[in-house]
Amino acid sequence: MKYKKFITYIFFIVVWLVFYTVRGNASELLNKVLKKTKPFIGQGTVSEESYFSSNNIIDLNGHASQEVFDRFQTLISKANHEILIQTFWWESQSQAAQKIFKGLIELNKRHQKSKVKPKVFVLIDSTILQRAHGKLRKVVKKLKAENLGPIPTAVSLSENYQLAKKYILNFSKKLPNININVQKYEHAYIGSLHGKTLVVDNQIGMIMGTNPQNYLNEPHAWYDLGFTVAGTAAKAMREDFVSAWVQAISYDNQFKDDIKELKKFRKKLGCNWGRTFICRAWTNLDANWIENNKSSFNSVSRSLGLPPKPKFKTFPVMKFFEENRGDALKNVRIAVTTRVGNGFPEVFKGFKIWMNRWVKNHKNIKQGYNIDNTQDQAYLVSFGGAKSHIHILSPNFNDDDAIKSLANAIKRGVHVKLVTTFGFNRSTENYPGQGGDNRKGYCRLYKKALKLTNNKQKVEKYLHLRWYTRPDGVRVDDSSSVVDDEGKGRPDAMHAKYATIDDQLAIVGTANMDTQSWNHSREINLLVDNKKVTKSWDNQLFTNVFKRSDKWEGPDSCQ
Repeated sequence: MKYKKFITYIFFIVVWLVFYTVRGNASELLNKVLKKTKPFIGQGTVSEESYFSSNNIIDLNGHASQEVFDRFQTLISKANHEILIQTFWWESQSQAAQKIFKGLIELNKRHQKSKVKPKVFVLIDSTILQRAHGKLRKVVKKLKAENLGPIPTAVSLSENYQLAKKYILNFSKKLPNININVQKYEHAYIGSLHGKTLVVDNQIGMIMGTNPQNYLNEPHAWYDLGFTVAGTAAKAMREDFVSAWVQAISYDNQFKDDIKELKKFRKKLGCNWGRTFICRAWTNLDANWIENNKSSFNSVSRSLGLPPKPKFKTFPVMKFFEENRGDALKNVRIAVTTRVGNGFPEVFKGFKIWMNRWVKNHKNIKQGYNIDNTQDQAYLVSFGGAKSHIHILSPNFNDDDAIKSLANAIKRGVHVKLVTTFGFNRSTENYPGQGGDNRKGYCRLYKKALKLTNNKQKVEKYLHLRWYTRPDGVRVDDSSSVVDDEGKGRPDAMHAKYATIDDQLAIVGTANMDTQSWNHSREINLLVDNKKVTKSWDNQLFTNVFKRSDKWEGPDSCQ
């Protein structure tokens, strides 16, 4: 009996030591994040085994604006087997997209005599407007005729995927050594694909806030950021892409039901109704669903050329960093936080609850809403555990939970430094349920902090709000929602998604500090636990931007 107890004790000690080692001496704050987010991993898009890892390599140099797609081009050109690209928007004539095409040309040339034909998968967000763009164009034409101002945004959204697919596939005909596939991520209402990643050979990739769009064209490029990572975190990014790709392809008419496995898969998804509202609203392939439906998921993945765990030739990661001005740091602790897309706007939350009861035990219904995901929880725990300072760059700022958490940080005596673009997406952010524009967001944060502290001096000491300005010191008033073919309309705005906490944690990726990213969109982010990385990125990407930006006008500007 004593012998069995002894063996049991030894077993638990070994397990604890292994667990501690795998975590790589994670910081106190990261341990809090991991503990809080663990229950929500299955509701994200990556597996539990890939969610957190310490065997990652990351570039100490972040990439800004066009530098993102310079690195994009280089990575693509070095691929051996597979390139996965997901993006919210794609404009083929943009400087960024043209760099991607140049990378593919170089890749095609490299594989002239190769027996392996690299596969390229491009996933682009669709929109509900896609299905009504003909009528939409007539409406917009009428509005223009009535001199109500330019209203091209909805039309450009509806046409984005179709135009991109046509251009990319026509271009691919000139690249016989590459197999290029393009697909749209279809979703219900505002549950959009907002993820922006590149994964090469299941080993190295990039995560960024930017899309290949005209807004990144020089000389009026928006300020946006991207980061290079290798290791298990890159594999997690691949998992995220595959789940989105398979979900997207399962709705596509080009396959119809001629693939036996696809037919079974659609039935498993609950898509017996085809492209119906209910099907789109609730069929999100989260990690739990994939784990419970491995056979079906894997068979469809293989039929689409996407094996679940590919065995690729080793990508020369360190050599790549050495040859491409990278300053690689090994053994970096990273959690890959994600959220699936929700189909309903905030104003329909009650209706969704009612529908959940009506459908009862439908397997694909998300039991949580709002912050029940690893992304939002990671932000909230990080902000809640901050002791010294929080630095944030975001194009939009209006999420209720973010505002509450930052106000509490101010109450604890934490310096909160936040930069947004004045008037960014003003029209869309003021739609019902979307949270309001940045001016309203700043005012709400100030008022919330003042209510919690009841101390105006303390709030003004610890709250540092700024409006993004160009390098020449000119404030960008991004009051328009229009970007023309030359990149005019919203020049030099700030579009980065970036946060650091106490010189220890960095959260970078695709999520804005707004209602859309925290409640509706499909998102992916890296939570990096490393002082050297965090300080390096802050010095490069945040400090100068904050210093040159205009100070918020203060509470007198609030209505």
